[in-house]
Amino acid sequence: MNVDQMWTLGIVLGVLILLVTEWVPPGIAGLLAIVSLAITGVLPTDDAFRGLTNSAVLTVGCMFVLSAGISQTGAAAAAANRIAATGLGPKATYVALLILTMILSGFVNNTPLVLIVIPLVLGLANRAQEAPSRLLLPLSYVSILGGMCTLIGTSTNLIVASTLEEVSDGAMQISMFDFSRLGVILAVVGVVLVLVLRRRLLPERASLDLRTHRGVAVEYMTEIEVRDQSPYIGRTLQELYDKKLLGEDLRVLEVVRGEVICIPRPELKVLANDLLLVKGGPEAVAELRLREAEAPEEKGASVRGVALTLFEVVIIPGSPWEGRKVSDLGFRERFGVSIFALQRHGAHLRDKIERQVLHVGDVLLVQGSEESVNRMRSSRGLLVVEGVDTIVKKTSRAPVAAAVMGLFLALAMTQLVPIEVGALLAALLMILTRCVSVPRAYESIGWDVLFLVAGTIALGLAFEQTGLAEMTAQAVVEFARPFGVRAILACLLILAMLLTQILSNNATAAFMTPLAWQIGHLVEGASPLVFVMAVAFGANCSFLTPVSYNTNLLVYGPGGYRFRDYFRAGLPLTLVFVLVAILCLPWLYD
Repeated sequence: MNVDQMWTLGIVLGVLILLVTEWVPPGIAGLLAIVSLAITGVLPTDDAFRGLTNSAVLTVGCMFVLSAGISQTGAAAAAANRIAATGLGPKATYVALLILTMILSGFVNNTPLVLIVIPLVLGLANRAQEAPSRLLLPLSYVSILGGMCTLIGTSTNLIVASTLEEVSDGAMQISMFDFSRLGVILAVVGVVLVLVLRRRLLPERASLDLRTHRGVAVEYMTEIEVRDQSPYIGRTLQELYDKKLLGEDLRVLEVVRGEVICIPRPELKVLANDLLLVKGGPEAVAELRLREAEAPEEKGASVRGVALTLFEVVIIPGSPWEGRKVSDLGFRERFGVSIFALQRHGAHLRDKIERQVLHVGDVLLVQGSEESVNRMRSSRGLLVVEGVDTIVKKTSRAPVAAAVMGLFLALAMTQLVPIEVGALLAALLMILTRCVSVPRAYESIGWDVLFLVAGTIALGLAFEQTGLAEMTAQAVVEFARPFGVRAILACLLILAMLLTQILSNNATAAFMTPLAWQIGHLVEGASPLVFVMAVAFGANCSFLTPVSYNTNLLVYGPGGYRFRDYFRAGLPLTLVFVLVAILCLPWLYD
């Protein structure tokens, strides 16, 4: 092993450690890979930075903008609403939504698509009196299955196609629907399997909001703002009851202190600037208001009636709130809401919430007015979960967005222009036709994804140019050759599948495509495309962990899932997926 090969292995290992430990954002890990390859001289500077100008990176970036246009104009939501309003029963509507999600995932980014459909599925869960935990994970799975069916359905496929074209010097290219030959078979089998097994494999787990209704104003309460010289200060809630300072038949439901709602334990002391949410009969409430209105301003308390609702908010991938303490969020000042509880990994946290650092997939149970709900819904990085049966979207530009998307698909299928040119044209048209604003277009781009893709493309190039890909390919072929071509395919596919559970599927595709290309040249009588497709579908097989794919993380919180739920539900799907792929790959791509 020469010096360049040792440097390459060291850099690959370093990037893997950074990705697994999450010490730095994935995009920074990708940029560090590029800089390391250039500094060590493993790649010439131009080659090391080639990933940043790679056509796959440009196309993936444009797809973010296209998906934002489809989402923001309500084009996808309109289709989902139409299904929800058909009058079908909850079960039939659920199946129809899964099929719609699977089909649309083949053409748009499935992360915003799943964000759109989650509230509809929660609404169906209420109507069907079924736990959301049995409905949401299948939604993520079908979006993954649909995305792997086309070239543009997932960034993984785009990276495989771009890397293959580069390592083959343009001799082999993958077109729009080449993935569909096996992808459609896997998608159909996967959807059927998920629907048949979901009740047996998925838990019936309560969500954070334990009530049977969601997003409805459930209480009319009185809110008391404790002023600096109020007689309530320094007294426990039990003392307020014993001395009848609140009056007859009034009970404190919650004590809002700063950002957090405190549990109203009898020993809890009232502090200045606390908000007491109390409930009682009409006469008791009227008496309290009259008494406080007659008291001197400095010693009284501000009393007002408020109609409040409890609703759930999910921290989604790319959220600016990720990594910040609850106490630092300023949710009350920004949105007019208070945080009541937090759910993480299936556990409900109600104490010391203000000290918690938020992670993707966390669910906050917050309380506020309907106006607060609307403000939070329009905030980037948050998913308001209300369990509604329709999604309100401004759809006046939806036909324009659909037409732009149709133009892009036509260009991609006919290959009149390179796919990256068609994607850039369509993204610009989305902006020029005001389907998406310029700031929103910039915000929609997953820069972490793009920088990681650029870095892993450079690593894949180093892997191939230093001869490491050829060395590894020879070892794999020598090991599996006695068992036949399908055994070699199985090794590649399973290795890619395992790596994608702990790494980015994009990183897995970029690492392994050069290896698959080299193996294809070492196996007599087999096309290199068969082995490249094994890597592509293996890298897309992201069913076993919540961190293996963004949509898995999106449903993590609302479904109340735990890590083991993904393994239990995803293992049968993964086994069937691998078996079908190994059987069909030589038949479809040789």
